[in-house]
Amino acid sequence: MMKTIVRRAVGAVLALGMTVALLSGCGGPDPVKDVMGYSGSTVFFTVNGEDVTAEEYLFWLANQIDANISYLSMMAEEGEDIWDVEVEEGVTVGDSIKDLAQQYAVMYNVVAAKGEENGYTYTEEDKASYQEDLAAAKEQMGGEEAYQQWLKGMCLTEEGFEKMSSVSFINEHMARGMFRDGTENAPTAEDLTQFANDQDLLAAKHILLLTKDMTTGEAYDQAKKDEQKAKAEDLLAQLQAVTDPEQLETKFDELMNANSEDTGLSSNPDGYVFSSGEMVEQFETATRELEPGQISGIVESDYGYHIILRLDPAQVDDVRTQWENNQMSTLSQQWVEEAEIETTEAYDNLSVSDFYDKLTAYRDTLTAEEESTETDSTDATDGTDSSTDGSTDASGAADDSQTTDGQSDGAQEQSDSADSQGDGTDSQESADSADGEAAQDTDGQQETTDQ
Repeated sequence: MMKTIVRRAVGAVLALGMTVALLSGCGGPDPVKDVMGYSGSTVFFTVNGEDVTAEEYLFWLANQIDANISYLSMMAEEGEDIWDVEVEEGVTVGDSIKDLAQQYAVMYNVVAAKGEENGYTYTEEDKASYQEDLAAAKEQMGGEEAYQQWLKGMCLTEEGFEKMSSVSFINEHMARGMFRDGTENAPTAEDLTQFANDQDLLAAKHILLLTKDMTTGEAYDQAKKDEQKAKAEDLLAQLQAVTDPEQLETKFDELMNANSEDTGLSSNPDGYVFSSGEMVEQFETATRELEPGQISGIVESDYGYHIILRLDPAQVDDVRTQWENNQMSTLSQQWVEEAEIETTEAYDNLSVSDFYDKLTAYRDTLTAEEESTETDSTDATDGTDSSTDGSTDASGAADDSQTTDGQSDGAQEQSDSADSQGDGTDSQESADSADGEAAQDTDGQQETTDQ
């Protein structure tokens, strides 16, 4: 299992950052040197003649260790080094993790090289988008300091992180460009239909009339439900009156935009693409019973009354995007398999067990340094408070009272500001969680295309 070649290695690097524990503390400008004693620019291997450095590789090794350590720890017997456990004859866990990390590093290298070869680059617009994404990631991590410490704990510099992140943009450009209409690689309608069938992808639009309050979850009374059902019946009659199949979707869109109460409509104006278990059961079952271009009768779910129009997957942009991403993944894997890799002595001598021990010790040091800094800061604050108390006593009770009131007001203003920010966050989370709920099952949210 550990030797399985990664099928979709090219992903959003920022997303990986969100899955790794944040680290704190201070470190040098070259975290690889801090951990391993040699420069991050040390060449570990070449891919088709292009250098892959220690920094580029060790990020992926750290990432794979972090992602798998909990599972792997259960494989070792008491007192046994997990990295020496054999996953198959002659192949240890350490060997597998080391190889898996190399597959990621090679993938990123060949995608960047193929992008350059075919004229796909990291543009100024991409750089601006990266900075926006990075700002959001830093905020989610807890600020600039937390981000810097995460970098150190992953053996990365800022420049190295942006370089790897740029590959995601190049990969996206290639996926959209290499398979565009008019090129020899463009998909046919049959290709897209077959892909949708193979992946069990369904595509549909719907008109939803709610039978419960989406904010409170409280069901409407019977009179309101009857009113909603009567409206649904009227809308269905209008659709059934359309005799020209080519005009049916136009009429459906008109009624959907004017009447649907699906909170996800604004973010999914072209409908939903989903597979088994991602929508409420009644919605999925009714969609499967239709042929593309057909409309359902009134379908009742826990959310309300639906009228569904099944779509032809070959005409749905999201299906095509998924097909393009799948083709890009297959092509990238082919590039990896064809790549000529030559390792250096530094890579050949790298022990995963040794790296893990040194990385763990380094992270522990960072944490200890941060805790020490926080303690020193607290002690300094206490000393300031003590000095202030002495000054207040000498100044008299009137000044003491005035100072206390001022501090209290300032603290209250800060508290109010924090409350206001918290309310805003809660409101956004509520809006996000409600978005699309009318069509989707809460136990199986629709997966959006990233990459």
